[in-house]
Amino acid sequence: MLPKLSNQEFEALTQGARILEKDGLGLKVLRLPDARILKLFRRRHWLSSQLWAPHAQRFDRNAKTLLKRGIPTISVEQIFALPAMQRQAVLYHELPGITLRQWLREHDGDEAKALIEQFGRFVAKLHTEGVLFRSLHFGNVLVTPEQNLALIDIVDMSFRRNGCLSTHQRIRNFAHIDRYVEDRTLFTQTGEQTFIEAYLEAAQLSFEIQTTLRQAFLVGLHT
Repeated sequence: MLPKLSNQEFEALTQGARILEKDGLGLKVLRLPDARILKLFRRRHWLSSQLWAPHAQRFDRNAKTLLKRGIPTISVEQIFALPAMQRQAVLYHELPGITLRQWLREHDGDEAKALIEQFGRFVAKLHTEGVLFRSLHFGNVLVTPEQNLALIDIVDMSFRRNGCLSTHQRIRNFAHIDRYVEDRTLFTQTGEQTFIEAYLEAAQLSFEIQTTLRQAFLVGLHT
């Protein structure tokens, strides 16, 4: 069971915070004055997986598993329940940097190509480490000031206990990567083959699997 935070404790914690995201049902993301981030989760349906696996717990578990597998991501400080607000929350330290989407908007040519190649190697590492990140797109990958890549918004993922992702899982994840029109454009501005060739070189798969993945990625890019 998650530790509980009262309304008074929540107000004290968030005094002076800046709202980063909200919707018609309330607050979603806050930046505290000390630069920590408070992310709130609500259960969207009465009968849902959040009954036995609250999003705040998934977020915390996923962050720890990613770091254990050598994938840069968020460092969680605390998770708790907000009973009066019918929310769960996760408190974490903000990672410096900008999203891969924003970075690619601001760069082109050889710089953009080099980062797409780096992204290909990064995704290959995820798949080799058995990480299936269903929300993998350019808005959920951070480019740090040192130009390393890290994952954010990490609730929707699963992990293989042993071994890498299957060929089918890799293809499914390619579809997640290029789901947005702008991301497809950013992919192709450096050449359609840039990402997939960097990925395949890093993944070190058999020739047959490489051929299958290359074809699936390029077909999906134009579907």
